Amino acid sequence: MKLDKGKYEAAVLYFIKNCNSHLGKVKLNKLLYYLDFVSYRDRKKSVTGDTYIHDDYGPVPSNTEEILARLKEEGKIRIDFDPTYKANGKYSFVALSDPNENVLDVYEKKIIDEICSFFSTWSTDEIITQTHLEAPWFYSKPYDIVDYNYSTDIDFFQSATA
Repeated sequence: MKLDKGKYEAAVLYFIKNCNSHLGKVKLNKLLYYLDFVSYRDRKKSVTGDTYIHDDYGPVPSNTEEILARLKEEGKIRIDFDPTYKANGKYSFVALSDPNENVLDVYEKKIIDEICSFFSTWSTDEIITQTHLEAPWFYSKPYDIVDYNYSTDIDFFQSATA
């Protein structure tokens, strides 16, 4: 798959701006996972084109750090760090501009909005637990690439757009 930085940036900005205030890095990674894997399940293509790695906290996209750094450098987001949050601290993000939704097709706009609405009240721990129950993470080994082909077994989140 080829990384689509325009769609990636639009999705990240949309999630940061609309999902809840001070969205953290771990939850952002899980929202991106559902975006890409549900899209792959429904259409056989992801939105961002990113590769996901099996990590302790669930599937983690490989290029989020690069995208976040670019958005910060361009003045589109602010990155905050709270060192007192739990054991390792927490990075959170604030949108300073609107996402460029023109790069997204109708399906992508709807699925981003649905995922944002669905998971907005979930805690980070709840969404981590859910991703650990999904076939893509379950059938991959620690630190290996998570296979998009297992997305067909994601039945927890049913998209109204499919």
